[in-house]
Amino acid sequence: MECADSEWRRVSASLRGQLGAATLSVHSCVDGIAIGLAFQFSVQIGWIIAVGVLFHDFSDGINTVEIVRSHNPGRSSAFRWLIVDAAAPVVGALSTLFFSMPKEEFGRVLALFCGFFLHIGAADLLPESQHEHSTRLTTLATLLGMGLLYIVIRIVGE
Repeated sequence: MECADSEWRRVSASLRGQLGAATLSVHSCVDGIAIGLAFQFSVQIGWIIAVGVLFHDFSDGINTVEIVRSHNPGRSSAFRWLIVDAAAPVVGALSTLFFSMPKEEFGRVLALFCGFFLHIGAADLLPESQHEHSTRLTTLATLLGMGLLYIVIRIVGE
């Protein structure tokens, strides 16, 4: 009986890891859809969103591997999910070749996503960054991120 219970726990943990990786991959596909729709609206906005998603997706890849590896020690499964997560934004962006969104609606959707990001940053990320991390390092990383965004907007806006 103990062997069956142990096997069930292993399978259950593996399924949780797979579900977590699948969820992050769907999230990355939605990021790709945002890129594709942004390019339909404006090349400049498309590049700004693409750069933001590119930097953001690095952490998604790390999280995907971490979730799979923490629930399944095999490297091959983590690598496969990393490939899926990396391809998902491309699939999402390509899917926008088959549909479009009115410009007015795109502005509303973009504002909604901005509100989500501001809420997550203010309610979760900012307080968490003050707990176990150096305040100086957190402040420096925030300023570097703001500087990078400013540079991208200045380059694309010209």
